[in-house]
Amino acid sequence: MPGREDEQDGPWVRVARSVTLRGPQGLLTARTEGQVAGALLPGRIIRLAKGASSATFRLMNAERYRDRVVLKLEGIDSAALAGPLAGSDIYLQSKDLVDLPEGTYYIFRLVGLEVFAPGNRRIGRVKDVLRTGGTDLLLVQGESPQEILIPFARSICRRIDIGAGIIEIDPPPGLLEIDAI
Repeated sequence: MPGREDEQDGPWVRVARSVTLRGPQGLLTARTEGQVAGALLPGRIIRLAKGASSATFRLMNAERYRDRVVLKLEGIDSAALAGPLAGSDIYLQSKDLVDLPEGTYYIFRLVGLEVFAPGNRRIGRVKDVLRTGGTDLLLVQGESPQEILIPFARSICRRIDIGAGIIEIDPPPGLLEIDAI
């Protein structure tokens, strides 16, 4: 895969997925994830990864349209050079992410948090956040192999403390028992 292999400090966070080729000049299109598209700024170093293969590139331009972004990468100026990048996911260093408004969170920061119900009862650990088009759902891995879906709504998720690694919930009656059947 063409590109520069510059290593930067900080973990890489997926910001877009499913890169496709867009035209003969080597432009690429990808579907963005959440509010991270605002961090795709010219001059930033991004990583494209597909399977075990990855390469880093300097971003020359990014134009957003709804949930997609059209990218121009340094050194990629033909369909022949861009073609091998198709199917890749795009990653950005976490230090380059923009600050979100209060009460909103990057998905990668929620994954791994411990979920507690009233009485300090441990429910499990957030395994993923499912985008539904409405209220997102926390996919929580319980003690057993059972997974629990918890709406990520202010009325249920009363306290989110990223630093402490916890989410305290106040579930309506029956919510935790729905998936237990």
